[in-house]
Amino acid sequence: MIFAGLSRNKPVISIQTNKTIEAEFGVATRLNFFQAAGRMSWAYCRNVCSDQSGGARLSINRRAGVPPAARGSQADWANSNGLSAGLPLRPRRSRSASWSHCTAKMARRLPMNPEFGFIIFLAVLCLSASAASSEERVIIISPHNEAIRLEFARGFRQWHQQEYGTPASVEWRSVGGSSDALRFVISEFAKKPDGIGIDCFFGGGEEPFLLLSDKKLAARYPPPAEVLAGIPQSFNGIDVYDPNLTWFGAALSSFGILQNARVQKIVNLPLATRWEDLTQPRLYGWVGAGDPRNSGTMTVMFETFLQAYGWERGWQMLAQLGGNVRKFDRVSSTTAKDVTLGETAYALAIDFYGFTQVSVAGRTNLTFALPQDFTAISPDGLAILKGAPNLTTAERFVDFVLSEAGQKLWFLPRGHPEGPQKYSIERMSIRPGFYSRYRGVSNIEFSPFDLKQNFRYDGKLGRGRREILPAMIGALIIDTHSELQAAWRAVVQRGRKVEEVTELGRAPLSETEAFQLATNQWKNAEFRNLKKIEWQTWAQKRYRAIAKGSAARVENVGIRIRQ
Repeated sequence: MIFAGLSRNKPVISIQTNKTIEAEFGVATRLNFFQAAGRMSWAYCRNVCSDQSGGARLSINRRAGVPPAARGSQADWANSNGLSAGLPLRPRRSRSASWSHCTAKMARRLPMNPEFGFIIFLAVLCLSASAASSEERVIIISPHNEAIRLEFARGFRQWHQQEYGTPASVEWRSVGGSSDALRFVISEFAKKPDGIGIDCFFGGGEEPFLLLSDKKLAARYPPPAEVLAGIPQSFNGIDVYDPNLTWFGAALSSFGILQNARVQKIVNLPLATRWEDLTQPRLYGWVGAGDPRNSGTMTVMFETFLQAYGWERGWQMLAQLGGNVRKFDRVSSTTAKDVTLGETAYALAIDFYGFTQVSVAGRTNLTFALPQDFTAISPDGLAILKGAPNLTTAERFVDFVLSEAGQKLWFLPRGHPEGPQKYSIERMSIRPGFYSRYRGVSNIEFSPFDLKQNFRYDGKLGRGRREILPAMIGALIIDTHSELQAAWRAVVQRGRKVEEVTELGRAPLSETEAFQLATNQWKNAEFRNLKKIEWQTWAQKRYRAIAKGSAARVENVGIRIRQ
């Protein structure tokens, strides 16, 4: 409890928690007062002002032995400003709310006496520190969108209150897509190897967590047995969580084709049921995709093409698909929204974005199809980072996300008593029992645990090529997109001859060469930059030659770097 008042010729601060401390400052001159008060450190105020009850109040101390004249003027001022002895000023739990609340009152009630005003200001700082330290928090970097961030922050706060008797808050950090977030985290650890002031990495597929685990940047955490009960460690060769417990699948992801059925009907376009349908010439300009240099989702999707079709055939498919793409978006969520708006009729999309857009526009307008030729299922991860500043709360956040309470936020529809309240999330749960228990309740109608297919996505192979593949796609398809489209149109006009389609999709290096490059020289920044320029120049010359009908095979430019 904090009391401020005047004692004879001296201002008095009485700071009371379990015991009372009085600090008196001489005011022979105004300068001496502020010099003396300034020696009261912020850390000291914070420790003294903390109160186990969580309450604090600021008032005029009328019993401080003030001379009659001073006492009268002080009481008049207090009454005129609505401030009486014992008037509580209780801060909110939120740090920002506490500060705005207290400073607003201070602005209305600040006395004309500057020494007295400083006392109130000092007390407000103490109140703000006390309120800020009273609530548990966890700091999370995530590429997830606002819907997931809001629902999981709300859900965790309520769950923490029920389990531990106090609420807990989530502070989100966002730097873009999952590739952006991963680069940021790794660069920060390079400067601060013991910890970067962030507790968790949440979302972005599987590869970021494999990389963080390999670099020893993900902390091992064994959740309680009751939390892991009902969650398989793996199925169909897919890890749901790391056997060494350095990361956990928070949800399961699949990739498919989001389609605008109304646009397809108007312009007479077909329903796509296979990935190769997106290479049909009639779809030119109607396909949307994201940039894998910014989106981890797109990186996984393009990597899936190369694994499912093989290196050479996969690049041919990507070149033809790239020729049909209207534009490459920096953020993959924009790609899905463009289908809803009718800017495109098809989009490569993760299931979550697909289901969300379908729920917004309606099933008669949009559809999300899992292609029949192959479908990749992979976990969308969560990990505690090395040196987490709020380790206990971070571990509790992991427990919450894996628990039934957390999984229901992914799986149940908006408005369900145990589901999300404001936004539909619509993602596949890591708990197999949910699919039968909530059949007819959840909008997710199939179980990935029942899916039978021959294709198995190789997460370790994808992790090894994660840095080089986006650079190759950027140089060969995205940065040279206008030249690729011109070449693709020319190939189509000439009847899509096999040799021209093969040349259009030829990669500048073999799969073995790409993997060797990724594990060795790609760590050299100068080499990386020059190699990107080399690939881009090579692709431009090749596409221009194909557009002109030249049969000449364009070889690599072969830019050298300084040794």
